[in-house]
Amino acid sequence: MNINRRAFLGVAGAVVLSGARKPQFQRLACNSWPFRGYFDTPQMHRYRDSKYPLLSQAEFPQFLADHFGIHNVEFLPQHFVDTDPGTIAKIKEGLKKANSGCCNLMGVQVAGGVFVNNANRQTIVQEAERWTKVASALGSPSITIALTGRGRVDAHTASGNLAPATDAIRRKGIKVLFHNDDMQRENADILTSVIQELGRDRTGTCPDFGNFATKSADFALEQLRALASYASNICHAKDGIAENGKFYADNFPASMKVMHDAGFRGVYSIEFEGLGEPLEGVRKLRDLTEEYLLRAAR
Repeated sequence: MNINRRAFLGVAGAVVLSGARKPQFQRLACNSWPFRGYFDTPQMHRYRDSKYPLLSQAEFPQFLADHFGIHNVEFLPQHFVDTDPGTIAKIKEGLKKANSGCCNLMGVQVAGGVFVNNANRQTIVQEAERWTKVASALGSPSITIALTGRGRVDAHTASGNLAPATDAIRRKGIKVLFHNDDMQRENADILTSVIQELGRDRTGTCPDFGNFATKSADFALEQLRALASYASNICHAKDGIAENGKFYADNFPASMKVMHDAGFRGVYSIEFEGLGEPLEGVRKLRDLTEEYLLRAAR
């Protein structure tokens, strides 16, 4: 059996057991988005901040282990310099050195998007296969594909364009996830419709707390509740989101309860998007998430 599929079916395969403090801590992960100022890659150069040390994806697992004791790593594809075999081998070695594992590749984007009626599906397949090779090499059970692009937002069109790519990815034992990141294109109605058309055996969600709190915390929670049952191996934990210098709080306790009540048993990937320094923000969010996981375990 393919190792990635075995890891996914066990759910805990996305969780690296050694090096963690206690069972609740083993269910914590972190992705590279909060530390975008630490990276300098072609697609993300605009976020580079010279006040922070420069990191590569190969160094990121050790960075998480040293600063937070977190050994589940969620990589952002845009933080890869390239996907050459030599580069991926270095990242794989970085995971091994940190005694860590990759739990997801978050936010794969396809050129032209998925809502165009005459989209080049072969191009979508080729891009999906490129990141599938990366996910397979790093032992990731899933990749998250962003529903982007121009055209009328229509779940049926998106599903048709993604079907061949989803089939190709699933043949490698990797699950395709969708993420509530854009209120128009990636709301719960669109995501669940796409999943139902493509099949829950090969697709699911990576629900994100508070991404839509800019509208209201109640709306964000309503969206999360609609997505929670489609979650498989990962969700994003945060207490709100900052936009234009203002912080919009999520109802974090309620969000944690929604995931628990839905029977979610995967990892909670810390995605600090508040105001302030990312090191401190991730540390506080890590502790908060662990606290609620501990309460749920009692």
